[in-house]
Amino acid sequence: MSRRVSVWLPIVFALSTPLAGVAQEGDPYTIQAINNANGGLKAQWMDLRVEQVEVLSVDRGRASARLHKQPFHWVANDVRRAADGNHLTYLVQQADSSTASGVASRDAEAAIDRAVATWAADSCLGGTAVVKRPDTGADADIFDAYFGFGGYGNWRAADVVLGGWLPSSFFEAVVPDGGRTVLALSVTFVFIGPDGEPTDLDHDGSLDTAANEIYFNDGFNWTAGGGAGFDIQTIALHELGHSLGIGHIGPPPTAVMNPVYAGSRPDLLPLDHAALCAAWASWPH
Repeated sequence: MSRRVSVWLPIVFALSTPLAGVAQEGDPYTIQAINNANGGLKAQWMDLRVEQVEVLSVDRGRASARLHKQPFHWVANDVRRAADGNHLTYLVQQADSSTASGVASRDAEAAIDRAVATWAADSCLGGTAVVKRPDTGADADIFDAYFGFGGYGNWRAADVVLGGWLPSSFFEAVVPDGGRTVLALSVTFVFIGPDGEPTDLDHDGSLDTAANEIYFNDGFNWTAGGGAGFDIQTIALHELGHSLGIGHIGPPPTAVMNPVYAGSRPDLLPLDHAALCAAWASWPH
């Protein structure tokens, strides 16, 4: 797999008092993968670190792998991530969006766009727009770089980057038996200060989200609507929920944010709506 890699130059900002309370939790294998990736980010002098990895499984629910007790939130107008005011931005990397099982890039991207539109239409986002940014062809993600799939790209290209379909070996390196059992994963990054600790720029008691990346497992059979395979829109809808700060729910009850795939589910359910309302209650509209 080849990618065009953009050059990133570090910028140092004056940040707020760091938050304490390291409380690593989740599978030790994934925690180690997070820490290893963070070592790579540190070596690149980047001012962000992986905070959490969430996975959608085909067999059983898995606990979130995260590094701190505190929740994390996007900060409106955050210049560190080149924020578009109080809007969120997303980007689909087209070069990696065709699947080995035969779904064309344009069809996969359209399914992802439908999933974004479903969350964006929810009343709890209020006046917050979810804005699509064009794919220039440049590498726009960074988590995969540590595992040998591309380089450290321009992570400021969008708040949420859908990095496309990667080989099952990538998922195997992040989650135990992940190549066979993990359909997709969401990676959340937070900003760190000069002392290496996470920041809370707006003093809301939450870590400051820097970026979110989503990857799909190319080892499975996929569909963009109809036919056999795992439904891209459903799984993108789930992973984008993590991008919005929502964790896994149940089951029971039934929700898009259940941690195990249960067939096509292209619409939000009441519990998903309630979780979004809770996550975005303090966001400026």
